[in-house]
Amino acid sequence: MVSPLQIEKKLAVRLWLHRQGLVRPRTKSLTKARFLDHLQRTGGLQLDSINVLERAHYLTLWSRFGTYDRSHVDRWIYRDRLAYEYWGHEASVLPASSLPLSRRRMRRWKPSGAWWAERMPTTVSVRRVLARLRREGPLESVDFERTDGLAWKEDKRALQIMWQQGRVAVSSRKHFRRAYDLGARVYGEGPAASLPEYLVSWLFTGLSGNGVASEQHLTGYFTSPRLKADERRRVIARNLASGAIVEVKVSGCPGRWFALPEHLQGLERLAPPEGTTLLSPFDSLLWQRARAEQLLDYHYRVEIYVPPAKRQFGYYALPILHQGRLVGRLDPKLHRQERRLEIRSLALEPGVSRDPGLDRGLAEALQELASFVDADSLTLPRGWKKLLG
Repeated sequence: MVSPLQIEKKLAVRLWLHRQGLVRPRTKSLTKARFLDHLQRTGGLQLDSINVLERAHYLTLWSRFGTYDRSHVDRWIYRDRLAYEYWGHEASVLPASSLPLSRRRMRRWKPSGAWWAERMPTTVSVRRVLARLRREGPLESVDFERTDGLAWKEDKRALQIMWQQGRVAVSSRKHFRRAYDLGARVYGEGPAASLPEYLVSWLFTGLSGNGVASEQHLTGYFTSPRLKADERRRVIARNLASGAIVEVKVSGCPGRWFALPEHLQGLERLAPPEGTTLLSPFDSLLWQRARAEQLLDYHYRVEIYVPPAKRQFGYYALPILHQGRLVGRLDPKLHRQERRLEIRSLALEPGVSRDPGLDRGLAEALQELASFVDADSLTLPRGWKKLLG
């Protein structure tokens, strides 16, 4: 029996940052090819409606590529159909190559639990929504509003359910509002993945985005499919036996870790991480927070849903990535009417000290972020006001 390959923790981190496109952030411009490569490497871009600074998927791309034209991203998704919206980690932008996997979920999707059971629309509502889309083309949920508010609410629920089923799809967005159309018009015709292909996608997507990972780190990275413990173990065992994946040991980290063999080739020659950037709370680097804690010694939680009095770092705290380490976090607030970006708090991790390199990198990242969100001015908290000179 061959012993698992032993690799250093710092190389596991380096590979992870390479797979996430964060080894040298904001040094390459965003192109169509790089957009698609990012989706395929990481699995997708998480969507979120919170707009205290910028939408999560736009900010995730900015973290890697710096300032770019958002209309290009919208065109690639909604006109060129290089990508589509469906369930990935959560609601996400996924590469078009993932459509067979999504079709598998769509065609087998069934409501489960009280939350969905309470939201099931009537057959009349489903028929009404489909008839209008067939006749009128893409519509937003507000287009279904009527004098009878109950009917409108039911039609909105019908859209949500049929999106899960693939009967309707997000055709475009305007001011982040979804416009729905018939699924066949957006997705086109095509095969669904087989059940074995669907189940193994959990493993391959997770290893693509993470490089070297334990079962714990793969669990929850992608939630479509969401596998039970016995299913995960069977998938791992089958792919170890076939040689599609290999087991490795990570120095200083207990347990079994896994990788795709091709990712381990040239591991020692990977460039070390450089540069500074800021991450969205919904960045794919943080989809599995136990991984960030184990490999980067960084405890993170989104405090949006934490009562204000109990928040430690702020409503929408952005992790600071510097030279391959998560060294702190800051809480931004964009005042759109004033065109002002306010950093309400900024805290470094225990043991991290300010130095000229960190100050310079952080200043550059903040100034570029302000430009990206169309802020003319940038204000910093006490103790950091000299950061910008």
